[in-house]
Amino acid sequence: MNTSHPSEDARLAALCNRLGRLWSEEDVDVWDDEIPPEKLQECKATLVGKILSDPSVNFQALQSTLTRVWRNDHVQISQPEEGLYVFKFNSETERQRILHSGHWLFGHHLLILKPWLPNTPLHCYDFTTCEFWVQIFGLPLERCTASMFAKAARHLGQVQEVSLATKENSAVKTGRVRVNINLNEPLKSGKLLRLEGQNIWIDFKYERLSYYCY
Repeated sequence: MNTSHPSEDARLAALCNRLGRLWSEEDVDVWDDEIPPEKLQECKATLVGKILSDPSVNFQALQSTLTRVWRNDHVQISQPEEGLYVFKFNSETERQRILHSGHWLFGHHLLILKPWLPNTPLHCYDFTTCEFWVQIFGLPLERCTASMFAKAARHLGQVQEVSLATKENSAVKTGRVRVNINLNEPLKSGKLLRLEGQNIWIDFKYERLSYYCY
């Protein structure tokens, strides 16, 4: 239901009309230039990053720490804009290894990494989500399957991957799920399920959790 006042609608319409006269189609410069293949390949091997909560960062410390933990002395790290970092790797394979092995921390703060997006300025990248590995406990034995773990994790975010393992000297399957989580929402500690009329609580345990607003 629209609750705005008629005078407010009139002011908004006038403002839109004024803004609309600030530019026209003739002002748009169309760029259809072909991008050099070597530049495209460079971008495909690039990640864009931001540190959650934007703490005071020593750039030299960031460089030395990440090259060490990534076991990669050839990554080129730059800071083209305040709070944003660009990581250029030698290959798309190496970039994918780093992206898939995360998430990564610097000084207990979360480093959010995103792959290169065509035709997207750096300040337009979305850093409101990050992938976490989440362990799930409490499912009945008969429901310890990949599909059930994925179903449990869908309450956290978009499920990317499910990994099953068997504990030593045990036939019981344990599950962990890689989930793309919205960082603007509080972390969920668990979920209440109803199985054939019986209430069951399952626990979520986040791996390598950084400083975070709980």
